Amino acid sequence: MPLTMPSHRIDLSGKNAIVTGASRGIGAAVSAAFAAAGARVVLVGRVRETLEEVASRLPNDPVVVVADVANPEAPHSIVQQAEDAVGKFDVLVNNAGGGDAVGPANTLRVDQADALWALNLRAPVLLGGLVAAKMAETGGGSVVSIFSGLGQQGMPGVSLYSAVKGGLDAATRSLAAEWGPASVRFNVVSPGITRTDLGAWIAADEQAQAKYLEKVPLGRIGEPNDVAAVVLFLSSPASAYVTGQTIAVDGGWVTTAPSPVPAA
Repeated sequence: MPLTMPSHRIDLSGKNAIVTGASRGIGAAVSAAFAAAGARVVLVGRVRETLEEVASRLPNDPVVVVADVANPEAPHSIVQQAEDAVGKFDVLVNNAGGGDAVGPANTLRVDQADALWALNLRAPVLLGGLVAAKMAETGGGSVVSIFSGLGQQGMPGVSLYSAVKGGLDAATRSLAAEWGPASVRFNVVSPGITRTDLGAWIAADEQAQAKYLEKVPLGRIGEPNDVAAVVLFLSSPASAYVTGQTIAVDGGWVTTAPSPVPAA
């Protein structure tokens, strides 16, 4: 049998991709990467104006769906609107996330906890399951969720956030097992500090950035396109035998312990 080499160019022509949190940062970069690879993108977010601004820069007739994924009705609504617009979907990127439930655990409020869980865990699991069921009817697909290294490492003041992100990591492995027989793959991408609105605080603070980079072997903050490239790979046939995995795109941060040797 002759040896064949895979192509390095990812072609998603004729594919449809849903991206939540698509109006800025990593979501906008992922949407642009998909469109450049030939996919038609369904951009999901809370503000129509910002989604339409992103859509105006993309080829392949992108679709805008206005929804707050944390709303209990949102997963069903997003699937219905996307199906009405593009017919079927081949990729889902669960990028929407965040939250402000930070601080010592004894200071956190129930409403903060509920909001954090709804956005970062309930929404991607429910939306992922609904989309996977649709993908199973049309030959399979790929679901990629954006994670956080704080689901793998401990840090003071982020216990709830770490918990829900860790839950998404665990749920992804179960979803991969659940939907693998239908050729639907589930994976997680875990960015480190990335040059987005959410990461701007550390990019703008030289002291904080220097402290963070002490633990980053590649010695720089990530860019949205660093993350988008890996999401694109996991959404394409190039990763056809990859499922249930968590891939860190953090310059080595999550796997690097601080040095016990004092700085000279």
